[in-house]
Amino acid sequence: MEKENNDFHQEEEMDGEASFLEEEAQEWEEEKEQRRKRKKFIGKIVSLLLVFSMLISGLGIWFDVFNLPAIHFIEVSNRLSKNPEVSEYKKAVVTIEWNGVKGTGFNVADDGLIVTNAHVVENTNRVNVHFKTGDSFVGKVIVKHPELDLAIVEIEANNLPVLPLAFEKEWEKWEGEKIIFIGNPLAFTQIANQGTIVGKVMLLDWDVPVMMIEAPVYKGNSGSPVINDKGEVIGVIFATLQNPAIDTKEIIGAAVPAYYIKALLDEVKN
Repeated sequence: MEKENNDFHQEEEMDGEASFLEEEAQEWEEEKEQRRKRKKFIGKIVSLLLVFSMLISGLGIWFDVFNLPAIHFIEVSNRLSKNPEVSEYKKAVVTIEWNGVKGTGFNVADDGLIVTNAHVVENTNRVNVHFKTGDSFVGKVIVKHPELDLAIVEIEANNLPVLPLAFEKEWEKWEGEKIIFIGNPLAFTQIANQGTIVGKVMLLDWDVPVMMIEAPVYKGNSGSPVINDKGEVIGVIFATLQNPAIDTKEIIGAAVPAYYIKALLDEVKN
């Protein structure tokens, strides 16, 4: 009888232990399922955040593309580009890119010397250079003059289209003249626009005056050639600023006179 009681208690203990293990296993499965659901939920949140981020980024580009000033300068560019001379100028204007940075430049030698702004190539000595024809080259930055915000990029090529330079020291006499400039503003490339030279200004920390241009200048126009009615480059756009000549917040373009490019080209030759 005592043996039977002992066997009964042992069976009861085993049944209790099995029940406990079964409950523990069930709790473990439930906890594992909850972790899986949490992981799936977190994954969905991360995916939604990534999609939202891409959407905002994409909208930023579309806002650049479809804002009213952009629509206007596309209309102007299309009109100007019907002029065979402007169409010819465009062949020598390039897009300069490196590591997400985009700017403008223009070729001044048939074997490949590109003029641009020093700030466009500020932190690099290698850039990609794209012509209107679709030809692309790896360019080497061979001269930088930060004090004039000018630089020269060299590419290996032959028989390239060029823009002639006007090395006029007394460039102030051109005040009031109409000009054309070509560049890569916002999300666009090869945009031609027009403006007027309105005078000169001495900037803080600069030793020489720069050209003020009443024109629609945007981010990406840095390095754009300013071209006169003879087809000569008389300046290089490098910034925008408030017109100091009038008491308004009118924004105008600023360009380095082409006269100062001569010093850079002499440096290349030597």
